[in-house]
Amino acid sequence: MRVRFLLILCVAMICGHAAARDLPVPAPCHTPLLPAPALIDTTRPPGSDRGYDVQSYDLTLDIDPDARQIAGRVAVGVRPLRADLNRVVLDLVQNLACTGINGSAGPLDFRHDGDSLVVYFRSALPTARVETLTVAYQGRPQPHGVFAAGFMWRTRDMGTPQDPGDDIPIIATVVEPWSAHSWWPCKDVPADKALVSLDITVPDELQVVANGVLLTEDTPAPGRRRYLWREQYPIATYLVSVAITSYDSWSETCLPAVGPAVRLDYHVFAEDHAKAAYDLAPTCAMLEMMTDIAGPYPFAGEKYAQAEIKWIGAMEHQTATSISQFFLTGDRTNETIVVHEMAHQWFGDSLTPATWPDIWLNEGFARYCEGLWTEREYGPEAYRDFMHAIGAVRHPDLFAGEGILADPDPILPNLLIYDKGAWVLHLLRMLMGDDAFFAFLHDYANDPDLKGGNTDTPAMIDHAEAAAGRPLAAFFTPLLTTDAVPVLQSVFRASPPSVTLTQRQDILFELPVPVRIHTAAGSRDTVLDLATRTATFSLSGHGQVDSVTLDPDGMTLMRTAPAAPRQIQVLGPYPNPASGAGGEFMIFLRNTSQVTVGAYDARGYLQSESDLGVLAATGPADGTGAAPHGFHWPPPDAPPRAAGIYWLRFSTPAGVTTRKITLIH
Repeated sequence: MRVRFLLILCVAMICGHAAARDLPVPAPCHTPLLPAPALIDTTRPPGSDRGYDVQSYDLTLDIDPDARQIAGRVAVGVRPLRADLNRVVLDLVQNLACTGINGSAGPLDFRHDGDSLVVYFRSALPTARVETLTVAYQGRPQPHGVFAAGFMWRTRDMGTPQDPGDDIPIIATVVEPWSAHSWWPCKDVPADKALVSLDITVPDELQVVANGVLLTEDTPAPGRRRYLWREQYPIATYLVSVAITSYDSWSETCLPAVGPAVRLDYHVFAEDHAKAAYDLAPTCAMLEMMTDIAGPYPFAGEKYAQAEIKWIGAMEHQTATSISQFFLTGDRTNETIVVHEMAHQWFGDSLTPATWPDIWLNEGFARYCEGLWTEREYGPEAYRDFMHAIGAVRHPDLFAGEGILADPDPILPNLLIYDKGAWVLHLLRMLMGDDAFFAFLHDYANDPDLKGGNTDTPAMIDHAEAAAGRPLAAFFTPLLTTDAVPVLQSVFRASPPSVTLTQRQDILFELPVPVRIHTAAGSRDTVLDLATRTATFSLSGHGQVDSVTLDPDGMTLMRTAPAAPRQIQVLGPYPNPASGAGGEFMIFLRNTSQVTVGAYDARGYLQSESDLGVLAATGPADGTGAAPHGFHWPPPDAPPRAAGIYWLRFSTPAGVTTRKITLIH
């Protein structure tokens, strides 16, 4: 996913409302049970097991853009994972009404509380067969999730702004990470991928673009048009999508050197056709690069589509990327976004993280593919500039204080998972060499035990170690589990020529260190593998060496002197885990500064925001300055918070730091 973070407020301006009118309602299957206390804490990510595995979703949806209402029916094929399973917990937002549920033996009781839809069986389900639950529901989807997206209602003004009568509806879904259940009942976790069909009926002037292959397009009633799409490869719920409006569409066949031909489909607003045709023209070349790197297109026999929507970013929906109108500028300014979303078809869609803390495997790999495209098209200097832009330029503290890559805070939006994730791969390439690195990318993307299913960081590291032929824990562990930055000291000796490197930071790294060796015959570059606290590297064989320069092009994550104290440092919380009463934090400031604290739950939702005002400088958190400022969260007068994991982001105009707190009851 790529998002214009500064445009998030545009959602409110783009959203509109229309007078409601009723849609045809599917006949109720059974009367719902009376409301009861919530069964699942909806402030936390839903569980990934729940005692059953989803095999398939067959979604039938009737959409009324004028009323901004939907009426749907979902047939969910579930396979029990244990012999005593007598209920199934699905996810569905409260504002969509479940009107009934049928099983193979007839109507079933259910309870819909919060975001949990619990279906009850009269006896345990047999583990030997798949049970199909047909859920009928209806309502008006609302903005949902950290981007206020979900199932989005938009319009395109095709005439005068004062005359809405000529507006064209735009309907699109963007649901990463946990908002699929904002428009259809499902088990909304990335670990349970399933086969999906989407049977969508809309006004006949609109076109539906969705995942997989279009099987049927017909006219079920006057003024209505039906599209039946089927995704024949397992898909995670957050990658299921629809993009609906009146499109200008065209296609081309791309025949990469690796794998079969792939049909490329383009669906754009008529008014943006010329700009989009120019901006999206490199798509086939990008596909050729990706197949060179990661093997054949992972969804053989299906298309790769790009559909313009009215939103603030782009999203890598499986076989059907959604791309913002903001990115179609007619000058290819955003071409790295095009290759980013395509790269996700391998890294994210085919290989999908089982849990969201591993989202850096999606965004870091896709971001690095942006760099590989830049290198391939524009050369090594452009690649260097790209890595600088997503490294020291954007992150002058070299990611210190931005959180832990293996446990991002919150999951989205968070540049850490994109930029540091890409830097991890850049450093790995430098450490392994190109041959081993690109063998790793290919073998990882095509592992038959992972392809089309789920992955995690240990599985990725296994492939990297296999390609490198040695353990890489000393490389990955500090990069993924700390925000430390190596601080190197170097000592050069001319006779015999050598350089001694010493790590001065507390946490040891295995770090590739580029070195430029200056001799009377000119300069030559090499990379040293620093894996211990101190190591001496012989430079014999280079003739008379006059001097050496460490990291002359800024292509590794290191400093040659300790960094200046960060503007804000936070210690705590104490205790952690904490009871419902919360924990205490200590805030240290280098300079007097305005401080705000945002608290996010594990889904990335902002739960509270505290303006602490202008706080006086204290000095660093080493005991040499003034007493720190105290901050307690949750505040004593605040409503109780549900048990779970929360991230607190402490912000000043000159810096940000985050801390995690676990509340238990």
